[in-house]
Amino acid sequence: MTGYRTPQVIALFPWGDVIEEFLEPIGLELQDFVERMTGGWLFGYAAALSSVGHKPIIVCASERVTRIERYEHSGTGTPIWVAPARRSRQGHSPAAHSLRRWAATPLAAFREILTRSRCDVLLAQEYEYIRFDALAWLARSLNVPLYATFQGGDRTLSWIEAVARQLSLRACRGLIVASSVERGRLAKAYPHIALDIADIPNPLDTREWRAMDRMEARASLGLPRDCFIVLNHGRIDIRRKGLDTLLKAWASFAGDPARQLIIIGSGQDSEAFAKLVHESGLSNLRWLSSYTTDRPLIRRWLSAADAYVTASRIEGMPVAPLEAMACGLPVIATDAQGLPDILADGEASGGLMVGQERPEEIARALARLKDDNTLCAQLGAAARKRVTEKFSTEAVGVALDDFLTKTLR
Repeated sequence: MTGYRTPQVIALFPWGDVIEEFLEPIGLELQDFVERMTGGWLFGYAAALSSVGHKPIIVCASERVTRIERYEHSGTGTPIWVAPARRSRQGHSPAAHSLRRWAATPLAAFREILTRSRCDVLLAQEYEYIRFDALAWLARSLNVPLYATFQGGDRTLSWIEAVARQLSLRACRGLIVASSVERGRLAKAYPHIALDIADIPNPLDTREWRAMDRMEARASLGLPRDCFIVLNHGRIDIRRKGLDTLLKAWASFAGDPARQLIIIGSGQDSEAFAKLVHESGLSNLRWLSSYTTDRPLIRRWLSAADAYVTASRIEGMPVAPLEAMACGLPVIATDAQGLPDILADGEASGGLMVGQERPEEIARALARLKDDNTLCAQLGAAARKRVTEKFSTEAVGVALDDFLTKTLR
């Protein structure tokens, strides 16, 4: 049983001055965001909140509209409100750029959207971010509680932000931070602010994300039956995702042609990554350079693989490895922020932890899985169990309800 009394309208604000900052690097448009995009923390939160009776809405700004527009997300049925805005121009200094970004926030349009929607709660992606400061002011003027979630943004970018952030955090009702590393950073960075922090992970629909038959999946994708296949998928961001480290690890492991690494995704570093892939000269490395919103296709690739690897340097609470775990894959993951929290009990949680920027450790972990089918099966089963118990849409929905609505009861 959940504890809310009446359904609450909870406004989710994704990162970015405008939504195009997120969409353009992966080759998508606003209409794709509405009609094709699924998953991730944003739509996961929408589904989780809906599962316990609340009414989430998504509020963002766009360069592609000239007036406030309302859409409906095809995957979850969540209303998406879009305010007209422009990206802020780069300032002559970090402080000047911060000021320009504050000024560019369409607060009047956001206020109109929240008023028309009868919003009860605001939830922002990232607190170390200009948009959070603007929303703190707006929430206070509307007398609506503000919360924020951590998805990887852990740096204040200018001195003027640092000053404003102290005020914004004091006005914030609570933070959702699934990363123990980030919770430790917050305690050190803001020792004089009594932050109410909840350890709630990003959700996943574990009923949808489950493996199909491996050989059937390989046949449908044209993959060899007798091959050790490793998968990675997501945004092509070389530094954050550690893709350079991943290629180094694969170079030292991939001597046997009956081994294949498949990377799926696109992003702002696609051109630079294409160069890295070409220079690697690895014949058993495949990069499918497109951002796909086709969840059944991704599930088929995950079902076809033997293992999943992520070499990230910076993370919040990534959904991609959760999808792999839900499909019964053993996961090799670095100790970047939220990843140790996903694999809190190490092998008992379904994965092998390695150090950041340690390609030799990734290679050894791959070799260990390649040589031990029993270990792969045990880790895969543990991974599925871990995700089902901790990260399901329903479990996260109950936790979000308890945290976000406790002041409204």
